[in-house]
Amino acid sequence: MDNKEIASINMLNFEQVLNNLPTAIIVINKNNEIIFLNYASEILFGESKKTLLNYNLEKILPIDNQIFSLIEQVKKQKYNAIQYDISINDFNKKNLLVDIEASLNNINEIILSFHKRSIAEQIDRSVVQKNMHSVSGLSALMAHEIKNPLSGIKGAAQLLNDVVDSSDKDLTTMIIEEVDRIGELVGRVSSISDNNIIKKTPLNIHDVIHRVIKIAKTSFAKNCEIKEIFDPSLPEVYGDMNSLIQVFLNLVKNAAESDKDGNIIIKTGYRHGFNIKVSGSNNKLKLPIYINIIDNGPGIPDSIKSHLFEPFVSSKYGGSGLGLSIVSSIIEEHGGIIEVNSIDQTIFTVLLPSYVGNNNG
Repeated sequence: MDNKEIASINMLNFEQVLNNLPTAIIVINKNNEIIFLNYASEILFGESKKTLLNYNLEKILPIDNQIFSLIEQVKKQKYNAIQYDISINDFNKKNLLVDIEASLNNINEIILSFHKRSIAEQIDRSVVQKNMHSVSGLSALMAHEIKNPLSGIKGAAQLLNDVVDSSDKDLTTMIIEEVDRIGELVGRVSSISDNNIIKKTPLNIHDVIHRVIKIAKTSFAKNCEIKEIFDPSLPEVYGDMNSLIQVFLNLVKNAAESDKDGNIIIKTGYRHGFNIKVSGSNNKLKLPIYINIIDNGPGIPDSIKSHLFEPFVSSKYGGSGLGLSIVSSIIEEHGGIIEVNSIDQTIFTVLLPSYVGNNNG
């Protein structure tokens, strides 16, 4: 770089450059006070720069908004992070759907970039939110009105089991088993709407998968051949062990149920420089770690492929359609995504950021 180029850079008015960007950019300090914003931010929030400067985000948005957990994540992990489908309100109480990328400017400042979703995507999200509110209401009703009486039914059946003739024990055993099954179903419905804080730690994804395989081989997949194709050099992920076990237990169980005597392949790997473009934005998500769950079953009907991760959608006879909805929710909480490809074989792909991710991708 020659002296002329250096002089040209020094003459740049970076504030003017940021003001000409269509992306809303806000810089906050350690107290979540706005210390800089560009023109696009004024348009996004429907308020002037003069008003917004030194305004605390906690006065603009409710404290339980996802943006604050995103900010805390960046502060703790010291690398950029992105959260999709965050709902915010402008000063006119108009609801907006945005993707937000947070990055460290220095130890005490964070840059927030807001990427507004299209009208069509916002309408679609609104419909999904209404459906999820319905599921939440249903789960609360089921937990209160069904789960408590179930314990009484189970207790009575256990007492009967101790006094009935051996010829009738099959019936009391069936009652107990069905009560347990219904109780588990209620718990699974409730878990969709629970906003439990998961406890993340750096962990080896292979430790998660090995535990899942051990459970699978002693139960639902005991007649299946499970082949492991692992990349031993994978970096750690930042996740909750129990939640991720639930994810892969569901996926391996689905694979086993597609063909009870079939073959299941679990493959892991790392894609250097692998980025996924975000719909409605120029942003790219770095998800270098992939885990494939591959089965040789009959595949997934085209009629439900696009709705596979929604509650109560299932391709299995008698299936609740809750497993993949829970899986999708957990993966989203880990900053990843899940995809499915089902043509000649079914492949579920989980994409996750690495613990040291944004330096490796």
